[in-house]
Amino acid sequence: MEDVFPVPIDHVWHALTDPNMVERWLMRPDGYEAKVGARFTLRETPRADCRGQVECEVLELSPPHRMVWSWRGAEDPATTRLVIDLEADERGTRLTLRHTGESDERTARGTTGGWTDKLGALAELLTTKGGNGND
Repeated sequence: MEDVFPVPIDHVWHALTDPNMVERWLMRPDGYEAKVGARFTLRETPRADCRGQVECEVLELSPPHRMVWSWRGAEDPATTRLVIDLEADERGTRLTLRHTGESDERTARGTTGGWTDKLGALAELLTTKGGNGND
């Protein structure tokens, strides 16, 4: 998935690495630190198709251009990989998100739809007052 946000790269990086910002667009990050080796749990309100918990670890960090997490949801025993790459673009910042690994088809469909919603929430956060990286 790709999106371009009309803000500087450091604003997008801040939204990806500051726990308060992550909570506003993704999920509540219990124990999250933007450093390699940090293990944390993302939590949200459980739904019928989602227990609302993901176990993660920061695998790679290259500020402000790349972040890689391991990702294991409660519904899918497979550990997958989330890769987010950022690059400056004449329109702002281009974000490329890849969520890869073994997963069943139902989980994969839900994950793709979920990321569409989450990136929409990130776009809204970055383009509204209070979401410009200066929180």
